[in-house]
Amino acid sequence: MEFCDYHTQLVADIAVIKNEIVFIKERVCKHIEEGEEKGGFRDRLVVVELAVTTLREEISALKTAKWITAGVAGLVGGLVSQLTPEVTSWVVSLIVKH
Repeated sequence: MEFCDYHTQLVADIAVIKNEIVFIKERVCKHIEEGEEKGGFRDRLVVVELAVTTLREEISALKTAKWITAGVAGLVGGLVSQLTPEVTSWVVSLIVKH
C-alpha cells in the first residue's frame, strides 16, 4: 500500500489534533478538580457571595437607621424650636419676680 504526501500529512495533523485534545481535556479536568476541592475556587466564591449578601443587608440597615435618626432629629428640633419662646418667657418671668 502506498501513501501519498497528502494522506501522510493528514494523519500527522490528526495525531497533533488528538494530542492537543487530550491536553485540553486534562487541563480542563484538573481545573475543575482544583475548583471543587476544599478551599478551591467554588469555596472562595461561596464565601464572597455570603459576604456580599451580608454587606448588602448591613448597608440597608444603615440606610434605614439614617432615615430614622434624621426623622427623630427633625422632630426634636421642631419641638425645641416651638418651645424655646415659652421656656425663655418662663425663665425671664422667674427672674423678674424675684
